[in-house]
Amino acid sequence: MPEAIDVIDVLLRDHRVITGLAQQLDSVDDPLHVNRLYRRIVDELLAHEAAEHEVVFPAWASAGSHEADPSLELRLGEHDELNCMLREMAGLDPADFAFAKRASALLLELEGHFEREEQTVFARLRVVVQSEELIAMGERVRAVKRDARPTGGQVARQ
Repeated sequence: MPEAIDVIDVLLRDHRVITGLAQQLDSVDDPLHVNRLYRRIVDELLAHEAAEHEVVFPAWASAGSHEADPSLELRLGEHDELNCMLREMAGLDPADFAFAKRASALLLELEGHFEREEQTVFARLRVVVQSEELIAMGERVRAVKRDARPTGGQVARQ
């Protein structure tokens, strides 16, 4: 049986993994390695977003956390921006300078998004959702992520 871990800790781990991959992407030059890292970031981010959309955001809404707090809508807009950046990168050659520039911008956007999400959505969930439910949500998030099979770097068309 998997270790009991709450949803926020699961998602924080995702943030660290994805940020680490983006840091590597921003620092490597070998096009094959760049391509592998890019595909892994896409897969990790899509699984992470699927878990948030299926588990976290409905909990946010049912807890009344959205009333007079635009944080979730802003974070969703950031998801769209990140996915747009990834789609742009999909059309670029990993050996080109344009790809490297987008990789650097992606790293900055991811870091900013994750920081804001942690300070707003995650912090609010810790206040309004009981710890037992956060643990149950963590189990659901892990199940959603398990079911989100790697796509080979295909970016969602949202």
